[in-house]
Amino acid sequence: MITGEHTIGNILNNYPELYEVFWENGFNYSSADQLVSSLGADTMLRTVLTAKGINIELFTNMINRRINNECQMEGLQYDFYNPDLPVNLLVKTACAVSEHFKEELAQTLKARRELTGEMPNVFIVDGCHAPHDFQNFHDIESIDKLPDIIMSMSFDEVYDKRFIDKYVSQGYFTSVLDPKQENLPECMDDSYTLNAGLAMVFLVDEKKLGDLPRPEKWEDLLNPIYENSIIAFGDDSKGIFEYPLYYFYKEFGMESMKKLAHNVKDIQHAAKAARLAGTNSKEAGAIYYMPLTFAQLCENKDVSIVFPEDGALIIPIAFLVKKDKVDELDYLINLLLNGYGQMCANINAAVFNPNIESKIPEGTRIKWLGWDYIRAHDIPALGEKLHEEFHKAWDEKQKS
Repeated sequence: MITGEHTIGNILNNYPELYEVFWENGFNYSSADQLVSSLGADTMLRTVLTAKGINIELFTNMINRRINNECQMEGLQYDFYNPDLPVNLLVKTACAVSEHFKEELAQTLKARRELTGEMPNVFIVDGCHAPHDFQNFHDIESIDKLPDIIMSMSFDEVYDKRFIDKYVSQGYFTSVLDPKQENLPECMDDSYTLNAGLAMVFLVDEKKLGDLPRPEKWEDLLNPIYENSIIAFGDDSKGIFEYPLYYFYKEFGMESMKKLAHNVKDIQHAAKAARLAGTNSKEAGAIYYMPLTFAQLCENKDVSIVFPEDGALIIPIAFLVKKDKVDELDYLINLLLNGYGQMCANINAAVFNPNIESKIPEGTRIKWLGWDYIRAHDIPALGEKLHEEFHKAWDEKQKS
């Protein structure tokens, strides 16, 4: 049995297949070898999970089940999907809370079965960006063929303009948060329920910054004085992540892709960046931008978290609910709003449910892309274009 006292090297050298479990929980390294190298072969699992805010008991239970090829809890399997029935819930979660959410979901479904004898049909996507049977929602022929509740992570396929025009704009979905509440009303929408959002902030190594001024706004990252000073949010396999690029493009145009590329020293996943910030590593930089979830893991000296004056950028954690299914599926909606919402708050995401206390410092400004802007653009297609423009400039810079 794997326990929290086992080392990362011991676990992955003996069970390399467990790399997928680490990946699903936010350890987004390109291979098991890179994960061991980055976290340290002799580092205890308990240390790594504590730093990332992951429940140790749930994680070890999950990897031991994977080792034993078991996927059930008290006789209730994690595979709740029957392809011959309509889907009530499509699950896509923030990686850091994925297994915790599955545990809570299993409990909810078990209670529902005991109370009513019913078992909702649930499709679980393995990983927030993994391909799945419902990948192209816009190609699905009718609203009845779509899942009743669609969980979304980041600017994914539910922000595709073809899907918006075909289904969202036709009024099939409704928000289950009060759009008139005072809790950041600009984040509320009639169709999408913006449950929470990863909040993007700066992490600044004061020593490496030297005599340069500390960046205070997002536009500052485009200032040429920061040439080769910035570590961008992304990873080795995918390159830069598009999430903040939408905001740069909206406010500063396509030219901002070149300006940002000029200033970026390296592209790293936030878990690696948070570990390197404040060290003497050649891979370290002076300025990082990343979700607060990861920035708060950095405990190195002379490193400061900076909340941008114009607002922490939001990476959405949202879901869609069919209007005619709200009453029928209220127990699942409650799980998403409150149970899942609290999990998001626990990883320092911004939460928009007034019943959940945010752990983000009071008074922190939030910068949201805007529902009107989202509806006016094909967000996934725009993301591909922005990614391409950034890497065109970045690749040219790397060659020079």
